[in-house]
Amino acid sequence: MTRGRWIVRGLLLFVLAFTNLNDIWSPDVLPNALFAWTVIRERNVDYDEFTVEGTPAPRPPARGGFLDREAYFFRACGVSTATAPPKAVRSPGGPPAPGPRDHVCSVFPPGMAVLALPFFAPFVLAGVFPDDLGLLIRVGHVAAAFFEVLATLLLWSVLRRFTSARWSLVLVLLYFLATSVRTVSSQALWQHPGVHLAVASALWLTLHEDLVPLRRELLAGAALGLGAIVRQTTGLVALGLSGFRPLRLVVVLIGAGMAAAPLLVYDDLAFGSALEQGYGVKPFDTPLSTGLSGLLVSPSRGLFVYTPYLVFAFWALARAWRWPGEVARRLRSLSLVWLATLLLYATYTEWWGGRVFGARFLDDLAPILFAALGWGTGVGLLRSRRSRVVFAALAAWSLVIFNAAALVYDQSWDTARGINFDPSPLFSWTDPQWLAVLAALPAGGSRVIAAGLLSMLVVALFLRLELRALRPEGSAD
Repeated sequence: MTRGRWIVRGLLLFVLAFTNLNDIWSPDVLPNALFAWTVIRERNVDYDEFTVEGTPAPRPPARGGFLDREAYFFRACGVSTATAPPKAVRSPGGPPAPGPRDHVCSVFPPGMAVLALPFFAPFVLAGVFPDDLGLLIRVGHVAAAFFEVLATLLLWSVLRRFTSARWSLVLVLLYFLATSVRTVSSQALWQHPGVHLAVASALWLTLHEDLVPLRRELLAGAALGLGAIVRQTTGLVALGLSGFRPLRLVVVLIGAGMAAAPLLVYDDLAFGSALEQGYGVKPFDTPLSTGLSGLLVSPSRGLFVYTPYLVFAFWALARAWRWPGEVARRLRSLSLVWLATLLLYATYTEWWGGRVFGARFLDDLAPILFAALGWGTGVGLLRSRRSRVVFAALAAWSLVIFNAAALVYDQSWDTARGINFDPSPLFSWTDPQWLAVLAALPAGGSRVIAAGLLSMLVVALFLRLELRALRPEGSAD
């Protein structure tokens, strides 16, 4: 396939990340956006200049005032000297708020902030002070969409190794439009785009029917190590990438360890200890039954409620345990990583992932499930007409709710029900989150109509170009 065709694919997917005409964001993304200013202009990693009691800033970094140094996304750089309880609400088990004279650091690992740095650097170098929240959100949107599109293109290349061009196209569109990719992770500087890019890169390097050279295992480990700087749990994928081969596991772990080493340097610089990490001592005390039901089947966070068609991905992973071949072998070990991640988050005190649409934490490993789907279609998983009809019906449901959310979701449902303090509303079938999103569509008025038409136009152009360029079945790109 020509490079130009990949570029056109990427441009159309990138445009599709913006045609929803809806700004979705969270205060979570502010440290990642402001990182460029503190690193380039201040030459440090603290956010003192953006906080009330820190070094006075020329102007506030967001409309309405300075950032609260006690906000949940800030912590002391090192041990907090605070002697009074914080006025701002903080997450359970998180680090204590900084004291009045403490330096202020972000609770999040720096990986996504580093990835976004080139996008914000021109504004920093031009002398722009980040007093415009719209600037931070929209530049962050560009960065998030860029990295999510790169992850999508890598995943597309992986899918094409196992299945037909048509099935690859279907699965790529489902990945982009019928998961949280377009709705959430491509919209702002959350950690998901960086995690997806790391996992997709590792799969692209290793998921072949031929045994790949050890250097590819090393590079795949390095990709996951860099992903761990975005979110530490990304490193777990390194444990399952080698297909139960001890030598290759060691090589992957060496690559991951070398690439993740900068995180230790950052932790030492920011917190005074290489073994410290920003999140504090988070409890893992959720009853397993509660966490599993919440993550898998709860009406407002369940993976099988929002993306029920992914049941076929688990069917493919189960089939991989009985199938010969190099890809099946790697999928077997990756299925154990997915299961371990599920169990980890099922016991996490904030298993629902805060204010978000869909199964946030489990979405990080979506590239693995789609790689399994691609391999599964290649070995006849959806050969029967009945299975294809069921798959299409389940996928259509996900397309509807995720694209509705892309147009109108604004976290108001989550905030109104206080799910960060009481997650019980997430289990209510009489008031599910997705129903509130569907009900909000008419109130969107002309903006929703315009965004829907623009989105359909881009998808139609995308399909037209792809279907015209399709080669006969069985040919390779």
